[in-house]
Amino acid sequence: MLAELPKGWRAGRLKDLCESIERRLGTNAKLDILSVTKRGVIPQSETYDKEIASEDISKYRVIKPGEFGLAPMALYYGAIGRYRGEKPAIISPAYNVFKHRSETDPRYLEALIRLPRMIARYEALSQGGNLEGKRKSTPYDAFETIKVLVPPLPEQRAISEMLGSLEDVIAKTESLIERIAQAKRAAMRELLTLGIRRAKAPVKRMSTHWVLGRIAEGVTHIPVDWELVTLIKVAKLESGHTPDRKQPTYWDGSIPWISLQDADALGRLTISETAETIGPEGLANSSARMLPAGTVVLQRTANVGLASIMSREMCTSQHFANWICGPTLCPQYLQQVFRHMSREWLRLMAGSVLPDIYMDTFKALQILVPPLQEQKKIGEVGAAFDRRIEHERDTLELFVQYRAALAQELLSGRLRLPDSVIARHRDKPEKAA
Repeated sequence: MLAELPKGWRAGRLKDLCESIERRLGTNAKLDILSVTKRGVIPQSETYDKEIASEDISKYRVIKPGEFGLAPMALYYGAIGRYRGEKPAIISPAYNVFKHRSETDPRYLEALIRLPRMIARYEALSQGGNLEGKRKSTPYDAFETIKVLVPPLPEQRAISEMLGSLEDVIAKTESLIERIAQAKRAAMRELLTLGIRRAKAPVKRMSTHWVLGRIAEGVTHIPVDWELVTLIKVAKLESGHTPDRKQPTYWDGSIPWISLQDADALGRLTISETAETIGPEGLANSSARMLPAGTVVLQRTANVGLASIMSREMCTSQHFANWICGPTLCPQYLQQVFRHMSREWLRLMAGSVLPDIYMDTFKALQILVPPLQEQKKIGEVGAAFDRRIEHERDTLELFVQYRAALAQELLSGRLRLPDSVIARHRDKPEKAA
């Protein structure tokens, strides 16, 4: 908080802005079940692959549209938010429900309680926890005692409108990215099974059964000049390794070493920089191998399916399957094949405790191989889609950063909106939640 109150603001606590609601389902008809996460209040189906509610849900709390949910046991990392659904639902009895008070703008309250500095306060107030610092709890009565600075209602509304305009831009950018991704999926499915000629391509029935590595279901015919082959026949498969962490000299160097920390970089067409590097000793005393530029690196654990192309010599940890393409296979084409195989990766991970695809599976992977020039054209089309998606994602990240920085300044009073902007919100009736 500021040492000096902004003019017109008052010092208060969160309980001055919101009030707890005690409303149980009882014997009423069953409602949709929600979870309270760091993403906010969302359908339970988006968090778990099955319903995890107990048989007796009579004590579950009812939450109405516009109200807020709070998870005490996960509040320390930001499990709080506003319910944006259109009909009442229920949340676990372990959660809390609250609503904004009459002199509080709900959008302002939503922005305030999700600020990073507020989440830091929740953690400071948390109690308990195991050795890993988890299972801590922040009781609702502690949450509502947090000190805040409270602007007049018209200024709250003006701040909400300003932040809301950026949220609208963020939502539109996210929607645009999804539309481009959908267009790419539709285009690449056709290109990766029929090629550049598409429906005009003369076809033949596949002589070999397509078992692993399928681009799509139900493909029985391919262009006459294509072949279905085992991938290791046209590309060399290499794994990686992690040098001994206990040997500092192994990590003293500038050799790029791709690890799970490089997920963002692996989402781009090429990768040249890594979060960690190793030294010559680390390379010499481990099973890590120096791989040439043009190697297609595929993540096989955690975020399975991320695929990029090394723009220079690099090595990787054991969490990647690396492919050095032979003379009949274009790296850009292989990258697009991997990026289009999201459903296949999910199928191949089935049954694993952790997201993981074993190296033996990759040795049996099959791939459609068009003539080299056609591979290059297909790769170029896919890369054009990806470059546009990368550009929009970069733009989205900037908008998100701007919104976070602006919220921090406006909600602390360090930045004030012009009175002419605030004036438009005076003498307005309270908006519905």
